[in-house]
Amino acid sequence: MTGKLNRQFYSDPIFHLYLFIPAIGWLLIYNYNPNTGGLDTPYLITVILVIPAIEEIIFRGLLQPWIGIIYKQKIIKITLANLITSGIFALVHLFTHPAILALCTFFPSLIFGHSRERYKQLMPSIILHSSYNGG
Repeated sequence: MTGKLNRQFYSDPIFHLYLFIPAIGWLLIYNYNPNTGGLDTPYLITVILVIPAIEEIIFRGLLQPWIGIIYKQKIIKITLANLITSGIFALVHLFTHPAILALCTFFPSLIFGHSRERYKQLMPSIILHSSYNGG
């Protein structure tokens, strides 16, 4: 991995793929329930900008690197630190979401964690998390 890739995540096709993945889910949700309007602006700003930034700072900025110091192993090309962090991320969501939705956060969390490791920056994870929440 080159230093250039670390700084220019926005030009990496993998980042673009990660950005596109939630669109499939958004279309499925919209087709299931097209009456999704009526959310107010402060709520949307909180859910799309504030919460993803805070969660990414905590989970990918602090927790995942700390766990990565302790556990350096990989399982099927996914670091153990990413797996553990994503598991904790999903468990924490049990406090605010129905169980099935909380557990479903595990998979996007793996993507956020992978982008943190791939680009050695927090901003790609925040952007991806915001885009996923935006759906």
